[in-house]
Amino acid sequence: MIRKRLPSVDDRAIHRLVVEQLVPFSRLYDTGASITFAEIRKRLNHNKTFVLAKGLKQPFGFISVTRKSHVLFVDMLAIDAREQGKGRGRELMKMAEDFGKSERCHSAELFVDDSNPNAIGFYARQGYEIKEYLAELSCYRMSKRIGR
Repeated sequence: MIRKRLPSVDDRAIHRLVVEQLVPFSRLYDTGASITFAEIRKRLNHNKTFVLAKGLKQPFGFISVTRKSHVLFVDMLAIDAREQGKGRGRELMKMAEDFGKSERCHSAELFVDDSNPNAIGFYARQGYEIKEYLAELSCYRMSKRIGR
């Protein structure tokens, strides 16, 4: 089931998912450093976050988004390795895009690390197109029209 994030229940699991599923692809953390729990919680508190979980148990996937003008920005998406390939990411993307439409967003955007070809392919299958490459971030900016 997809539900809204409950900080006291979800944030430790979300932090673990970020460390396991996102940090290994990020050039920002290739020195062996990692993102702290406090940094993740701060980002989550500024965003709208949905989790995949069995009831109120710890989540096995999440998506965190924010609205900037008429653009839905997908900040983070991660699924536990044991749950990948089952359509879970697609479910979360649909939830996020539906939220964006309800907020009158016209498009959705995200950044994806160039070292993560599986994620690039996943987003392309969801209808996202590469708009530009940002060398300073080692990321692609991808975008999709979701409204109007």
